[in-house]
Amino acid sequence: MKKVSLLAMVLAASVFGGNLSFESGTIQAHTEMVADKTIDPFTKKATSHLSMETNPLTLKGTIEVSLGDLMSDNKKRDEHMQETLESLSFPKAVFDIKEVVAKGGDHYTLKGTMSLHGVSKSMSFEGTVAQESNTVHIKVASALKMTDFGIQQPSMMFLKVRDQVDLSVDISLKR
Repeated sequence: MKKVSLLAMVLAASVFGGNLSFESGTIQAHTEMVADKTIDPFTKKATSHLSMETNPLTLKGTIEVSLGDLMSDNKKRDEHMQETLESLSFPKAVFDIKEVVAKGGDHYTLKGTMSLHGVSKSMSFEGTVAQESNTVHIKVASALKMTDFGIQQPSMMFLKVRDQVDLSVDISLKR
């Protein structure tokens, strides 16, 4: 009888817990300057090293983005963005989820460490984590300052790009 119970627990854990792989979605940044309010690079690619049991409070691990995959509606701007990010020397942005705090309903705060441009800083994302069948949907947002990560604000003549970059993540992960 003990063997049957143990087997049932192992099977249940494999159905409800475990690794989450990136299935689809968008990770987008937004900043602006006086002459251009629509600096919105994005990617539809990410690598997930996340795991979660049945409860979003157990979500842990990393999600990473190759900075070379970021693109906008302006190829010349994208070239400048890659230079500014020094994406050949610092090819990835990685968010390491350390803690998830419930805010009510399916609203959560994801607390962790953002590693970008060779600098790691504590950071939080606010939003929703919802699960349906074998899919976990994460829709969160945050903001960072480029200068906090050693990134010089790009400028055109005497106009500088805003230091704050708003980040939004809207992704689906598969168990």
